[in-house]
Amino acid sequence: MYHQTKGIVISNTKYAETSIICKVYTENFGLQTYIINGVRKKKGKSIYYQPLSLLDLTVYHKEKSTLQRIKEAKPFYQYETLPYAIEKSSIAFFMAEVLQKCLREEEENIPLFNFIWQSLIALDTQELDSQFHLHFLLQLSSYLGFYPNTMDGNQGYFDMINGTFVNSKPNHKHYFEDTEPLLMLLNGDSVLKKNKRFLLEKLIEYYRLHIEGFSSLKTLAVLENIFN
Repeated sequence: MYHQTKGIVISNTKYAETSIICKVYTENFGLQTYIINGVRKKKGKSIYYQPLSLLDLTVYHKEKSTLQRIKEAKPFYQYETLPYAIEKSSIAFFMAEVLQKCLREEEENIPLFNFIWQSLIALDTQELDSQFHLHFLLQLSSYLGFYPNTMDGNQGYFDMINGTFVNSKPNHKHYFEDTEPLLMLLNGDSVLKKNKRFLLEKLIEYYRLHIEGFSSLKTLAVLENIFN
C-alpha cells in the first residue's frame, strides 16, 4: 500500500554499485530507513537524497520492517541560499549531524517534524543569525524532553543532569556557574561572541548527558572556526 508523506533526509550511505540507503525523518512514520535502488545511475536523482533535503514522498510502508522502499520522491522545497552561503551550510551540516545522533523514533511526531522542517526553511530564507545553531539546540531539547527548567533562573549554578538552576554546587561534576549567557539565550537575547563558544560546548555536553550514545561531532570544529 502506498502512503504520501513529507520527509527530511538525515543521512545517506552508498549501497552496492548504484544504490543508496537513506535515513529519512518522515511526517507520518518518524525515522525510517529506505533503500533506493539504482538511483546513483539516474542522472540528477541522487541529489534528492542529500542530507536535509525536504521531500514529498510516496512510500511503501511495512510495519516492523527495518528497511522500507520509496516509490517516488520529489523536492518539496528547494533551498535558495543554504548551498551557497558557507556560514549557513556549516550550520546545516551541524544540524544534520545532531539530528542523526538524536532521532530514534520510528513513529509519528508531527510537532518535532514541523519544528525541524520550519527551522531549515528559516535558516534558508532569513538573514544569517550567528546564534541560530544555539537556539536550535535549545528548542530541539524541548521536543526531546530535557529543555532547561527556567523556574529558578536567578540561582547561581546550572545543574546539567537535572536541567535546573540551583543555588548551591551540585554533588557531581556536570554543572557550570556562569549562568548569565544561558539565561540570555533562553530569553532570546544576543549573547556576546566570547560566550557563544562556551554555550555551544555546554549545550553539547548537556546533550551527551541526556541522549544515550551522543558521540563527538565531526562538524563542530568547522562551526567553531567560522563563528569564532
